[in-house]
Amino acid sequence: MRKMRRKIAVLLVFVLAFTMMPQNVLAAKKKVKLSKKSVTVTVGKTVKVKLKNNKKKVKWTVTSGKKNVKLSKKKKTSVTIYGKKAGKAKVQAKVGKKKFVCKVTVKKAGTNQNTDKNNGKKTAKPTVKPTEKPSLPSTPTPKPTEKPVLPSSPTPLPTKVPEQTMLPPDETPGPTVEPVRNNQGLYAENEELIISSIAFEKEVDYYLSYNDIYVCDGEANSLKDIVQDVTKCEFTVYCYGKKAEVKSVSDVEWNEKTSKGKGSYTFSITAALDGKEYTKTAKMMLGLSRDETIDKAFDNGFTLLTLQADNREYELERGLAKDPNGDSFHYSYYYFKDKDVNTEDIKNAGTKKITGVYEDEKITLNIENISASTDSVMFRPSSYTRGKQFLNFSHVDIYVKVENYFVIDAFTSTKGAVKYRDYMVGENQGFIYDETIEDGKSLKDIFTDLSINLKIYRTIYRNVYCVDNSIRNVVWHDEPYYEGKEDKGYYTFDLVITVDGKEIKQSYVLVEQQRKYTVSGKLETEDGQPIANAEVSLDKWNGEFWEQNDVIKTDEKGNFTTKQSKGEYQIQLGKSFTVEGDMQHNEKLPVYKMSGTVKRTGAQTMDMPNIWISATENSDVLYGSDLDDDNHYYRYLTKGNYIIYVGSYEFDRFEVTGSEERDITLDYARIFGKCSNTYLYKNVNNDDYSTYVSGTSGWYEVYLKPGTYQVIDGDTVVDTVDVALGDTRKDYIEHSCKGNLLDVSGLTVPEEMRETGCYTILVKRNGEQYKLFFVPMDGEENAFDYELDLLDGEYEFFYADTSIAKITINGSDVVKDLTLPLKYVKIKVLDAENHVIPLSEQNYVKETKGSGNEYYLTEGPVGYSVHAMLPLGSYVFGGENKNIQDMQNATFTVTKEDDVVSVNTQLYQVSGYCKLNGVNASDDARITFFDKNSSSTSAANDVEDGKYSVYVSTGEYKVTISGSVGILASEKITVTDASVEKNFDIEVGKLTGKLSWENGSSFTDFDTNMWQIGLRMEEPYYSGRVAGLGKDGSFEVKDILFGTYDVMVYSEYSNAY
Repeated sequence: MRKMRRKIAVLLVFVLAFTMMPQNVLAAKKKVKLSKKSVTVTVGKTVKVKLKNNKKKVKWTVTSGKKNVKLSKKKKTSVTIYGKKAGKAKVQAKVGKKKFVCKVTVKKAGTNQNTDKNNGKKTAKPTVKPTEKPSLPSTPTPKPTEKPVLPSSPTPLPTKVPEQTMLPPDETPGPTVEPVRNNQGLYAENEELIISSIAFEKEVDYYLSYNDIYVCDGEANSLKDIVQDVTKCEFTVYCYGKKAEVKSVSDVEWNEKTSKGKGSYTFSITAALDGKEYTKTAKMMLGLSRDETIDKAFDNGFTLLTLQADNREYELERGLAKDPNGDSFHYSYYYFKDKDVNTEDIKNAGTKKITGVYEDEKITLNIENISASTDSVMFRPSSYTRGKQFLNFSHVDIYVKVENYFVIDAFTSTKGAVKYRDYMVGENQGFIYDETIEDGKSLKDIFTDLSINLKIYRTIYRNVYCVDNSIRNVVWHDEPYYEGKEDKGYYTFDLVITVDGKEIKQSYVLVEQQRKYTVSGKLETEDGQPIANAEVSLDKWNGEFWEQNDVIKTDEKGNFTTKQSKGEYQIQLGKSFTVEGDMQHNEKLPVYKMSGTVKRTGAQTMDMPNIWISATENSDVLYGSDLDDDNHYYRYLTKGNYIIYVGSYEFDRFEVTGSEERDITLDYARIFGKCSNTYLYKNVNNDDYSTYVSGTSGWYEVYLKPGTYQVIDGDTVVDTVDVALGDTRKDYIEHSCKGNLLDVSGLTVPEEMRETGCYTILVKRNGEQYKLFFVPMDGEENAFDYELDLLDGEYEFFYADTSIAKITINGSDVVKDLTLPLKYVKIKVLDAENHVIPLSEQNYVKETKGSGNEYYLTEGPVGYSVHAMLPLGSYVFGGENKNIQDMQNATFTVTKEDDVVSVNTQLYQVSGYCKLNGVNASDDARITFFDKNSSSTSAANDVEDGKYSVYVSTGEYKVTISGSVGILASEKITVTDASVEKNFDIEVGKLTGKLSWENGSSFTDFDTNMWQIGLRMEEPYYSGRVAGLGKDGSFEVKDILFGTYDVMVYSEYSNAY
């Protein structure tokens, strides 16, 4: 059975996203923020920046560096930045009064070198530090005894590195050398320990997200109803891409109050591989509707191997570098192994698939929602089911390997902890010394020889490790790096890598930590209540506008502590304040607390739909909590008007004038169950309450207003449901029904007949009309002529009011061939010499009895005139048979027993070539056979590639060959009792000239559009318009017989001159 189909491409994207939202929470208004505060792009390339959690209108602008970048594809949630010219730029997203700024560095194509940092004084403005994890642990630990000896050109390195340590005299030990990745295209090859599949005591649907286990059951009141003892589950575990032996499941804890009281387990799982044991903590809980999992990845270690686009296959390799944005520990991206990759060709391919490996199984999936830039493609693979396990995929990035750019992968410092940042204060990339510097000293006193004290021992170039790296051009800047001027200077230097004899350079800085000060305080509402357990934006003034800087978190008493550098700040909705040193800052914000409990009328569970409290133009939301396990919520809101949404539908409006308790009671029913497709729940009385549901994880859950709903699959109503308050289970499990087409005698219909014909099949379910489908079916090629996904029930298939199959779907897939009331026949039309006469695809046959239905024929296989699928009965030929004399009178009969039908004629072939001045005649030449005793046409044939062929009975014929300008030749041909070969070699001429007015003036463009040249000849007679006029009045008539003609000039009013 097909695991999941897309019904309406754009809408399904929305449905999948919607159904993956947590269904049991009162969704807080999440903070709008940029996915990246700084990006780097090469000239001629593009980069995409997202505006997360935004639902309002946004205005994208370039506030500085307009000559360097160009914006395109401006959306509410993203913008594409194109690098025009090397330099800096700032891109701003303005949402209402709020501004979000992304700093852009455009690098030169082919160099990727930073702007020279040695010229001029630093003028960098402070911005937020990136949140990426350090490349190496910050706590000093012993270094390896010696640097691994590696080749100078980039080649894959072994997984293990030396375990010896070295402590140089008088030097602080550096961080532990991190092992290289040796990607081999194995399943989850970078995961130390991952649970790949589970056998439960009883059959249960589930999905995995890197040792988070989600058990699917919409009716369970507790996870213990399904899994009573975790240790009795059979776990399959992989370590670094290899299947490992599970040694123990221990430290099992039952968490009673989590997941709306449904509970969850945490436990440790230990596995052994190659003599070494690995242990990880795992968590088991109920499925998507029970826990907030929108940010989870359900590919669970799936490794991509190849991408297929039409007839081309691209090999893939997993990227060696870590997540460049620091977004996810399990971040995964890929490179094309091929050098010759056109991303637009991949995007525009008709058939796109991806093949990967899960455990030891190779899986091929369709590609959905693909987009492309100049050097990458991004797409989402389709979902997949492995027995009871669901695999669902987030978007995947595949990059083209670019020249002249590398990334730092591993380094160490002999002088203490150092962190690497690919974008930092001052819009540079480089290193931050993460230790405290004594008063009166600077980095220069610590790093006395930078090329020795800082060891960058591994880089990645074109997804291959490189160890031939050297620090050069070290320059000490005896001036502050930071705007606060509290540091004593900084280093700039170049890192040069050598690959196959070619040097590639990039520039970096080494700076000390920016000094930060402790800012503590308490936040209260307008009426004095603590703003407790909230996250509030802290903005910083950058000299032009307030820029998003940080988020402060309050405790249960409203207290907060944060560390910030010097500058002017503003807490969201608050007043500005200046940080010069450690300080206390208490503030009342113009908000009030609204809290309460969300209830659902008639509910048997604690499950709730998504609820949004949205501000209007005169109000604002400071912070909102999710629902806790008792469905309590709280909000901090300004005075003004608000709208409560249930899902995407407006539920209620209210006004805030002060703090208050406000319970929310929902008259919504919960419908849930197993689902293997995407359906529309359509309210028959009000479309506003209609919604789509999807079984991405095998289960669906939807909240509906009471009423009558049609459940629709595409254009087919599969069910009608009277929705009442409470919790109701409705399963919609489809099973595959597939098979081939057979003719009335049981023969398989040949593929070419399926491709050229179209058979409309009506399906009835339980006696009622259900759906129509057509064979051949649109979609991917497979081994069957048709394939449908059907719910349980009794089905009957009809073709032209004739029942052709009956099937029962009852919990399993069905294979059933459809026997059409048609006979597949191959037809031979034979001439008098028993040779097959070929027929064109314009030929058809007509029933001699009944309604006289017509059936078109398909050009036959070798040795046959045509073949066709026809009802049993008698037929007469019709259609375009002008090259065959009296073909319209030939008849034949189709029976169930005969696979071949022969139609005998008393016709003979007359054929040959036709040349004009020794060259094959053009296709507008035509040969016509006239009966000797009358002027009626016996047969005619257009000349193709200089050849002709007709079939006529015995007798004498007048034959003419005509071209675009009259008759070119005329002869008599006698056909006796054999085929005739007759060739025509005709000499023709060309007539050219130029028209002008009697006074000698030339024709104008306007005049020439209104006039044509005509010719008339008496013997053989011809008269007609043959040529238009050129702009200067010239004309040309090709391929006309030699002779005397009257030349006429026709005006647009048909007057001849």
